[in-house]
Amino acid sequence: MLIEEDKIGLSRIKTHPKRLGIPLRRWGRNLISQCPFHAPEESSLFFYDSLGYWRYRCLQCGNDGDLVEFLMRSRFNGLDEKTARKEALDFWGASEADLKSEEENLHEKEIGGAKARVLECFVRYCHWAASKSESTAEFLKARGWDLAQAQIYGLGYYSGDPEPFYSYCLLSGLERHEVSFYLDNLDISHEPRLTIPARNSKGIVHSVYGRLLDNAGTPNSGEEPYISYASGPLDIPFNIQQDIDNPIVVEGFFDALTADLAGIPGVVSTMYQPFSRSHLYKLKSCGAEGITLVLRKETNRRNQELHVRKCLELAESEALKFKSIILPAGETVDTIVRAEGGDFLLNIIRSTEEDTMRTHRKSVLLQDIRENFNTAMSRDADSDVGFQLSNFPALTHALDGIQPGYYFLSSDPFGFKSYALSSFALDLVEGNPDAKVIYVALDSPRRQAFDRLVAMIAGVSEADVRKQNKDDSINEKIHAATQELIGFVKSDRLEIWEDTETFKFNLLLKELQTELSEKQKLILIIDGMDHLRISDRGDIPDLNERRSSAAIDLYKELDIPVFISGSVTKDGDKLIGPRPYLRDADATFWIERKEDGALWLTVNLKNSGSTLYEANLLFSDKSYRMKEKEP
Repeated sequence: MLIEEDKIGLSRIKTHPKRLGIPLRRWGRNLISQCPFHAPEESSLFFYDSLGYWRYRCLQCGNDGDLVEFLMRSRFNGLDEKTARKEALDFWGASEADLKSEEENLHEKEIGGAKARVLECFVRYCHWAASKSESTAEFLKARGWDLAQAQIYGLGYYSGDPEPFYSYCLLSGLERHEVSFYLDNLDISHEPRLTIPARNSKGIVHSVYGRLLDNAGTPNSGEEPYISYASGPLDIPFNIQQDIDNPIVVEGFFDALTADLAGIPGVVSTMYQPFSRSHLYKLKSCGAEGITLVLRKETNRRNQELHVRKCLELAESEALKFKSIILPAGETVDTIVRAEGGDFLLNIIRSTEEDTMRTHRKSVLLQDIRENFNTAMSRDADSDVGFQLSNFPALTHALDGIQPGYYFLSSDPFGFKSYALSSFALDLVEGNPDAKVIYVALDSPRRQAFDRLVAMIAGVSEADVRKQNKDDSINEKIHAATQELIGFVKSDRLEIWEDTETFKFNLLLKELQTELSEKQKLILIIDGMDHLRISDRGDIPDLNERRSSAAIDLYKELDIPVFISGSVTKDGDKLIGPRPYLRDADATFWIERKEDGALWLTVNLKNSGSTLYEANLLFSDKSYRMKEKEP
């Protein structure tokens, strides 16, 4: 496979665009000047460091090349190519032999050696492949980039098929075993990807990232959007540069590159990794005196606040100034800079006060107050805030929707509480298509929970579900209900867990945190608080206190609705125990059968003693699925 390569120009060790004697301005990590190749002249001519030597490219007229070619075209364009090239080389005080020697020895002089040679060969190949790839051009266009802009930063395209690249390497003098050794993750994925070279502070490529072309979001959607084709350090901030005293740390690489293209200096990316002490050390060694951390807004505000606090502690431990900025929901550095310009972001950073532990708490509080107001004012007056219970419209309205909170449910007779929770679970899944319900069956085997849900969907008894029925119409209903239940599970809208060792509290919390990172609208239902294992909080002697504390911790840590059932006792008109369950719950649900056989649900607010909701319930005589009785 023959690919024509650009002529390799002077190494950055020998020369620099500043020797051209033209006005230059620092623009991000690059230099910018007026382009002499088109009229009227515009400041659209970029000089950029490409794999160890300087090149130029005009984003308006498309002129590009190395510094020798720049001189040939700008100063000696009246001469033939051979003479013009000789004059340009004389300007630099170099010869073709000098260029060849420096090109051959560059990798030996720099840290990286053979690995850098292999990675730079891969970058050149992907750079060429990008110019032939329609999917790359379409992806970049959708992100507001064109190919010329992308190639200033060495972005390229890799099809996922290594064989053409191996052929290219042979033509470039590289052995196949060298490529396999240094690009050891080349076979990790065969998906087409945009390639992004990652350089250390000396400009040497230490890794090449690949990003899926069909994934426009952040790494929260199935297959990881980012992979590294070469094993190596993952804690070097992307786009790191020397002599930047106040780096701006962002999350995605497009955030960093768009800001850099807009002329904002010192913008680096953690490539969606949490900012760590190792990142901090790398930036400090490059001259950082302060850090500005710019983050996308997460749904779990508590986790994000704890992360920012940790970063603040790191910066203070290294005597560095620190600022943190949480962008509005749905916004990124990329979108803000494109919509408002680089100066807009810089003004936000300049107007943000430096963080200390005290000022950080204050700024988080003020931001939460403003956000709380803005969120409330954006809602329609007649809408319910939380999730909908489709068969309990009056209850949904009384609670203003099922919102994050701890709801405790019990019943008399006790078995009705499982039917009520199962009814709620189906209502939440059916009425909220973007939500996921995790039903934890601690009071019964998981198979029994299957039977109960299928019976409720089909409108038949659990006994009918457990065996073939003589009535084919009932069998057809059971089959259709089973398929519907399977559909909920396959679409990741319902999971049913049973009691295992993993339901020790700390392990349960960890598992739910993982679920929440993948499904933001999560609802937890635990049927059987009396069987919840508590492996921590040994400082609380009473078991019921520990269980109740665990329920509150789940709600507070995850910020989701948590329904929990358990046994309580009643004396006259009052529920009396266990007291922690009732005292700590945001609302208590009590189901009881009256003397006339009617089933009633009463909901009391936390600590108020007042009844929020009371209604007669209808339920199927066969499946026991419950719903409100219409007034």
